[in-house]
Amino acid sequence: MATYKEQQKGKKYFVLIEDGVPLGTFGNLKKVVEFMDGKDFPSYWTLVRYKVYPIVHGNYKIYKVSHF
Repeated sequence: MATYKEQQKGKKYFVLIEDGVPLGTFGNLKKVVEFMDGKDFPSYWTLVRYKVYPIVHGNYKIYKVSHF
């Protein structure tokens, strides 16, 4: 059985920031889009096409960070 440290190795999270204020940390982009439901924000299918981070849309930024 793998230890917690081994399971988390290489795992990435998405951090949503609005005007320098973190709004949340998410395990996948779909959860980010669900959190932003009803606001001017791109769809999941638009976001998955981006390969360079941070993703910037208006006042929002999405960073992909490693687990520490």
